[in-house]
Amino acid sequence: MSSLIADIRHAVRAFRASPGIVGISILSLGFGVGVNLALFAGLRSAFFYEPTVAASARVVAVRPGNSNQFSYLNYRDLRDSGVFEAVAGSRRVALIWRSGAVPEPLNALAVTANFLEFIGVPPAAGRFFGEAEAMPERQPRVVVLSHPFWTRRFGASPNAIGQQMVINGESFAIIGVLPEVRPITMLQNPDVYVPISRLVLPTVVDRHNGNALAVLGRLRPGMTEPQALAGVSALGQRLERLYPDENAGMGQPAGIAPLRGGDLAGTPEQFVVPAVLLALFGLVLLSACANVAGLLLARAVGRQREIALRFALGASRARVVRLLLTESSVLALLGTLPGMLLSMWLMSAMNSIVVPGEGPVELALQPSAAWAGYALVLLMATAMLSGLAPALRTTKQSLTATLQDGGGHTMTGRLWLRHLLVVGQVAVCLILLVLSSLLLRSLSRVTTMNPGFEVDRGLVARVQVDPERYARDGGLELAGRLVERLEGLAGVASTSFANIVPLGTDRSATSLRVEGVDSDEGGPRTYVNSVAPRYFPTLGIPFARGRDFVAADRAGAPPVAIVSESFERAYFGGRSALGRRVRQTETEPYLEIVGVVRDHMYGSYGDAKTPIFYTSYAQRPHVSTQIRPLIIHVRTTVPPAALARDVRSAVAAVDPTVLTEVQTLREATSSEAGQRRVAAQLLSSAGALGLLLATIGLYGMLAFVVSNRRGEIGIRMALGATAAQILGGVIAQGLKLVGIGLAAGAVAAFALSWMAAGMLAGLSPADPIAFVGAAALLAVVALASCVGPALRAARVDPLAALRRL
Repeated sequence: MSSLIADIRHAVRAFRASPGIVGISILSLGFGVGVNLALFAGLRSAFFYEPTVAASARVVAVRPGNSNQFSYLNYRDLRDSGVFEAVAGSRRVALIWRSGAVPEPLNALAVTANFLEFIGVPPAAGRFFGEAEAMPERQPRVVVLSHPFWTRRFGASPNAIGQQMVINGESFAIIGVLPEVRPITMLQNPDVYVPISRLVLPTVVDRHNGNALAVLGRLRPGMTEPQALAGVSALGQRLERLYPDENAGMGQPAGIAPLRGGDLAGTPEQFVVPAVLLALFGLVLLSACANVAGLLLARAVGRQREIALRFALGASRARVVRLLLTESSVLALLGTLPGMLLSMWLMSAMNSIVVPGEGPVELALQPSAAWAGYALVLLMATAMLSGLAPALRTTKQSLTATLQDGGGHTMTGRLWLRHLLVVGQVAVCLILLVLSSLLLRSLSRVTTMNPGFEVDRGLVARVQVDPERYARDGGLELAGRLVERLEGLAGVASTSFANIVPLGTDRSATSLRVEGVDSDEGGPRTYVNSVAPRYFPTLGIPFARGRDFVAADRAGAPPVAIVSESFERAYFGGRSALGRRVRQTETEPYLEIVGVVRDHMYGSYGDAKTPIFYTSYAQRPHVSTQIRPLIIHVRTTVPPAALARDVRSAVAAVDPTVLTEVQTLREATSSEAGQRRVAAQLLSSAGALGLLLATIGLYGMLAFVVSNRRGEIGIRMALGATAAQILGGVIAQGLKLVGIGLAAGAVAAFALSWMAAGMLAGLSPADPIAFVGAAALLAVVALASCVGPALRAARVDPLAALRRL
């Protein structure tokens, strides 16, 4: 211990005389450690989130064989099966709260009667509902507030208990407040918790598992996950035999996932995405370590005689290596401490992040034991990466040659390690710049490419219909009145309504069966939507053949459908789809295809031409059991934003009780572009930081070379070399390393870009503009960093340099 303390004191004294090394180390390592710590905290919160639940070590997410959720009726059978000690279910629902004259959206969690008992926390105020009063059959009208909502809207007043909230037109009594917890909904805290009933979830009586309850189960003491999995799978097989139509496929193997990670728990994405991001930003930290290693190598030139004397006095190589590693550890500590401060600032900024398409998320990032542990790991890693190679390289020098040279022996001929560090930094920087450039290029492509419909001539009104009315007819009667009212507005060319917005955040997909074709699994994955007459002209989607839906395509009439050209190719091999009949399940009637529309984008810009299947809203207002807003499309003859207020007022005039969100069609379809923008900004930040560190590394290496070769340069100039030749030689040496780094980085970037091809919206992973642009930027910056040391070399005084030999 005493020798270690002595080594630390020696390192501190030594670095007092080298403020430049300390400053560059703090700058390089501080940035590298700071961004990696902040990223670690964010990824841990997003991908390994653990909600507040009693006995969480025994709690698992339970998924049936044919879905990731249970219908309430199937949940009830799971509860009564005795597989688990206890189960609880929940589902996020959008409700309408009327606290004044204007309705407000209410982010709610509809929960089973035992849910609050299951999570096992006491109320912060009031009480929780119990099973006796909260069974769906009783249609309970009680509500428990989340702590943030209670604080935000009721000032954390105890007087909130007993007040009434008008939710979806019904009066609910506030009976309690949940304490501050990590909610089961991960990054978005619900406003309120309400018992499941037809008042908030009309599909409570539907046994189909699609879009139902997320279920948690608590294992019995001593029970293993495989045992629970076997029990759930056996139950699924039994329920499929009892209800073959509603529970088709439920007999397949069920799923059990850990509690940590939410919907991503147990999936490859839970580990792959964090690993990729940490690896990319780890390259930035690696570049920072390369800078420090280069500085320590340069410093070692002047210490060769000192190290040789230590060997001569009996010090072992291991002892000297430990001394040098102690010095690198001190530098790593000096860089890690400001890095931790930078990380805390970045975490504070990330706590107010808004995810496009999802809204604000509550990461609640703050220093933790895991964060501190990761900081310690980074400290040890940076110490070793920065110091091990220089220590081993320095202690490999010849003792006799060094002492005979009197300290003048240099490492000029042995610069391969410093050269390798610079080449590596350039390669890393190019990888980050190419990937960020590809994302930026794909973002530009997404915002300018033609999606197959007229995105700049439309408005979208999302009308939150109360769940019971939506479950009954999808809000069909209300939609008819809204369309009639909106068509009378000046500036409106056409209106229609639908179930889903193309290129929005919501989508539904299935597979269809063609009449006369034997297939147990159906055709390819197909997007589905339910739309009204004039939907296609309103969005500007042209017909290839056939007809549009008409008013006669209503309930009781022969069911009809319209498909995309991709559907026609996928299901009929390019032969005409008109007159052919398809259906989703064997228990429903066939639908006749009456029209084929041109291909257009639907799920995402990066999708291949996925088949699309449209049904008549009047015949099938729901594409699934999910409760969705009614989508009103408006085609305008004036700039769409100019009509937004008029459309909102028209909806309120028809029905003042509904909640309406009005956007331009461009805004409604921009969530993917927003997500791409966040990813591009993240990688661009890493690329910019990598460029800065590579510049520092290249400049430091050339400055070291010039300083170490002053005598050689003096001799060359004395023999007739011009300043221009010296200048060109130094620059050529730097650019040679840059060229090697560009070549190595281009190969790695090419491989990585092909792995990310699905994110590029059809842009080639080998896009020449991205590769050439990134390489050109790096080459220009590298050239600029070479100029300073080269000019210094060209100004060397030959006589002064020769006198120093």
